[in-house]
Amino acid sequence: MNLDELSRKLNKVDDSLKNDKSYEKIIENLKEYDPRIKNEYYNSLKPSEREYQKRNDEYKRLVEGFSQAYLDFCEWYVGPELQRETFLDNKDSIHSLYFLFVMSLFFKE
Repeated sequence: MNLDELSRKLNKVDDSLKNDKSYEKIIENLKEYDPRIKNEYYNSLKPSEREYQKRNDEYKRLVEGFSQAYLDFCEWYVGPELQRETFLDNKDSIHSLYFLFVMSLFFKE
């Protein structure tokens, strides 16, 4: 048996398993039925995505108790899911961006 060929085959299988997202999809679909599965789902995410998903799940639980007509008039209702934060959502981030523009003008000369 050729060890190089076997090694290539094993590496190919390993790469295909790393790219397979079926485990994450199964956990995501089952997370509503068991708190242990929900924790496993959260642990499988990146830290920033984990925080977003936790807040988004809490928001969905809050919203599900109200009618759509009521929610349409609420100031805090942002839609069926929370929006993801971007760089320009925060006032300090916008100031930092302006500062970078001004500094780039100085360094350009």
